Amino acid sequence: MRPITRLRSVRISTSAFDRSIEFYSKGFGLVLEDRNQDVAYFAGARNQSGILELHNGSHDALIGLTFTMATVEDLRTSHRFLSSRGFETKSAFAGEGIGFEVADPDGNRISFTLDDGIPDERPTDDGRPLFLSHVVLNSPDAAKLTSFFVDVLGFKIADRYEKDLLSFLRCAQKQHHCIGISPGPKASLNHFSVDLGGIDALMRGVGRMKKAGFEPIWGPGRHGPGGNVFCYYEDPSGFVPEFTCDVIQIDDEDKWVPKEWPRVPDIANVWGTGGPSKRAVELMSGHRGE
Repeated sequence: MRPITRLRSVRISTSAFDRSIEFYSKGFGLVLEDRNQDVAYFAGARNQSGILELHNGSHDALIGLTFTMATVEDLRTSHRFLSSRGFETKSAFAGEGIGFEVADPDGNRISFTLDDGIPDERPTDDGRPLFLSHVVLNSPDAAKLTSFFVDVLGFKIADRYEKDLLSFLRCAQKQHHCIGISPGPKASLNHFSVDLGGIDALMRGVGRMKKAGFEPIWGPGRHGPGGNVFCYYEDPSGFVPEFTCDVIQIDDEDKWVPKEWPRVPDIANVWGTGGPSKRAVELMSGHRGE
């Protein structure tokens, strides 16, 4: 398997299609690139295309994720590797559709496409999301899903919480993690996070959300693992999008030693501004409206 350069997009099915489009474009601050009656495509503020896809559906669920690779040859080699390991692949290596797709052990659709360049990480004056930072997945067999990402796709464990309550995985970029895997009763989306480029920009985003009538369900705060500033919200379908910035960058991976962190409030939020609300815990565990 050739190196995965970064996480590019998250795809979600929502039963609140129109309200979700309004939430992500007006309050959350993503750029609505295109939409039809079935799908809406969102970009970051500095032309980072396709970081969120909303699909009009009868139920609310994660559809899949898209990762990038540096070259077409990397994609072809990785396609052959996964096929040889018994994974059923759907490929598209013509024209604009260069890439392929497989299913992970939980049935999420994992797509691979050509990297179109490092995202512009300069914050905007009005605090708009720039690019997709990371996604955390809930899994009924977290060990198996972690093994898929590490032993098959080539991710590395950056850090983890004690008792494997959450594992942070990174790809071939400096960012501390782009995937998190947490044990849960069913496969679901825990949350996804967009980077705003800096603390001032993040707080301007929080202010914009407040003016639009949306209060955080957790944060602002700063995590111990990953070191990132955070602020979590609830969208109209009960998914949890996060504003983030200041994620740790690992400049020398040979010197990085993964750490097992205690799962205590002062580690989840080192600023001491409080732990997740009851609603945040419910939503991030996948129990939306249950």
